[in-house]
Amino acid sequence: MIQTTISRDKIKQFSTFSQAFGDQSTFGQFLTAPFHSVSDMYEQAKVKQQAYSPEIRNNLIQTWNKQIASFASENQLENLKLLENENTFTVTTGHQLTLFGGPLYLVYKVLHVVRLVEAFNASQSEFQAVPVFWMASEDHDFDEIKSTHLFNQKLTWESDQTGPVGRFRMDDFSQVHETFNTFFEGKENEITDLLSISEKAGYAAYFQEFLSKLFADFGVLVLQPDSRDLKRAFIPVILREIAAPSAHQAVLNTNKLIEAAGYKPQAQARDCNLFYLKNGKRLRIEPVANGLAIDGEVFSEEVLKKLVREEPENFSPNVILRPVYQETILPNLVYVGGGGEMAYWIQLKGVFQVHQTLFPLIQQRISMQLHDGTIKKRLDKLNWPVERFFQPKEVLKKLFLSENEGDDLNLSALFESFYALRSEMIDKAKSVEATLESFAEAEAVRMKKQLEVFEQRLIRQLKQRHEQTLQSIDFISERIIPENTLQERYFHWLQFAPGGGYKDLLQAIYQGTDPFETDLVVIDLTKVKG
Repeated sequence: MIQTTISRDKIKQFSTFSQAFGDQSTFGQFLTAPFHSVSDMYEQAKVKQQAYSPEIRNNLIQTWNKQIASFASENQLENLKLLENENTFTVTTGHQLTLFGGPLYLVYKVLHVVRLVEAFNASQSEFQAVPVFWMASEDHDFDEIKSTHLFNQKLTWESDQTGPVGRFRMDDFSQVHETFNTFFEGKENEITDLLSISEKAGYAAYFQEFLSKLFADFGVLVLQPDSRDLKRAFIPVILREIAAPSAHQAVLNTNKLIEAAGYKPQAQARDCNLFYLKNGKRLRIEPVANGLAIDGEVFSEEVLKKLVREEPENFSPNVILRPVYQETILPNLVYVGGGGEMAYWIQLKGVFQVHQTLFPLIQQRISMQLHDGTIKKRLDKLNWPVERFFQPKEVLKKLFLSENEGDDLNLSALFESFYALRSEMIDKAKSVEATLESFAEAEAVRMKKQLEVFEQRLIRQLKQRHEQTLQSIDFISERIIPENTLQERYFHWLQFAPGGGYKDLLQAIYQGTDPFETDLVVIDLTKVKG
């Protein structure tokens, strides 16, 4: 396996914020502290140990054990046992419940956390950490998770259900599941274990088992936080949020600082950053003149607080409060996420202060580009640097023709002659009659269009001469920036393990992951089986 790196600054598919956040030095005002090395985790552990309640830890472990005991691996159970110790902490990433655990960057997130945990544990002996995946099971944006791209097909879970995706029933999941299974018919390898997971009463239970088995060898603990037992620890935060819009104001204050720093705030805060879950819906809680309204029904503050104590599981934090819930119930040191996640996390330091919760270290996940044999052989033949392929393919084709047919393609002299002729036409028209100037300009526009048609005809002819190479450019481009987005955001990871033997792929990604690498990592998979 060979790997190289490309600076994020050279790749326009990364946001300006993502390009900058690799160096947290300039973001210090939005953080507990910039995160540069595992020694920062050691300092965070000392503070978190004092802030984290033993009662919450015990409740977490008991709940977690109920959730995963029937399918957890030996490594996962060992890590859950380690969490009983007050000197053991978590390093966490999370995501929505995407179809069959895609796309690629979900795997990158998780293995980034695994490597960061290993680096921390190897750096000192006083504390331990274990890797955690937080399921965003209460997210209700089904359109964002219902599809995945695999083997030139778009698989989609068709469903009319609404509300938190984790609470979706599985009775309309069978069709997409059968399609997924047909890709691997007759394969006798590790994919079989994933395909054999039975459909559960709810999607969250299915996804939790799927992801747990996928990362079983790495000991990753997958948490389903949509739980009555876990939400009990979050009741004080929910009550404060209902009582006053302090978190909203804290975000607004921070947003001004973010804008002054030259960035755009990512997430929108509200006067009440909670939803109420009822009858398959995730309903916004909105302060009104005489209380708080849910779906048009108005509750007094006291009545709503009573409801919180009776059924905390039905109160769901939005994007502003979800991180506070996470850091309330987990003994967490670091949250690892994508650039978009980091952009909203830097809005939240004041929210954590309002809700008396310790703000964690945060880190942008690693980004990768995978090259299998089908890409590699075409890249080698073309002999272009990989970073060139982050441009639109039509630009690449024109660049290739310019490099290989420069003289025939270069019409600059013709266009220069045209612009000189245009000026002469307009001057001559004005010398005869001033009103003829607009006529001359219109004729010049028509002539320019004809010249552009001539240029395109030449390009088409030259493309025919290089048809095979231009097809290779198409192929490479569609795998490096499919639909002009990063590969990691488009393809399912099994795209690079077509036989279903995904463990070698995971191992290659694991080996290529340095949790403190801020540039895009390019991995040559030609020696990886699967």
